[in-house]
Amino acid sequence: MRRPAALTGVLILLPAIAAAASAPGAAPYDPSLDGWRQLQAAGRKAAADKKRVLIIVGGNWCKWCRALDRLMAEDAALRGELASYEIVHLNYSKENKNPEAMAHLGNPEKLGFPSLLVLSPQLQVLHTQSSEIFETGDPEKPGHDPAKLLAFLRTWVSPG
Repeated sequence: MRRPAALTGVLILLPAIAAAASAPGAAPYDPSLDGWRQLQAAGRKAAADKKRVLIIVGGNWCKWCRALDRLMAEDAALRGELASYEIVHLNYSKENKNPEAMAHLGNPEKLGFPSLLVLSPQLQVLHTQSSEIFETGDPEKPGHDPAKLLAFLRTWVSPG
């Protein structure tokens, strides 16, 4: 079946957009998205895939958030473990603080950024974690320790 040229262009463009959004260095937090809708969609997908939801609260303005995202994208062991979760980068910025989603999550912004939350597919908060415990402590190269993060992810991965 021959597709109209405009439709073919869209079909080609969608995978490119998806790849760019998950590429290292891409801006993972989208202030134009409705956080509550993001959570609901992630819950539905997690239920279907028998996974838990991992929420990473932060913003593109936050160097620690960008560092954590870069680590998660570049470290093979972390990428493998993250595949066990339905992941949401929940934006918190002056443009969009996602108040409905933040209220549902217990206002994790009070912990600093990034904050990580593990949710059931029904969006029940199972654990809220400041990312501070994952930091390397190296003043020359601030960042997160992949081994600490991997241990955390393995603790909360869905049992089924």
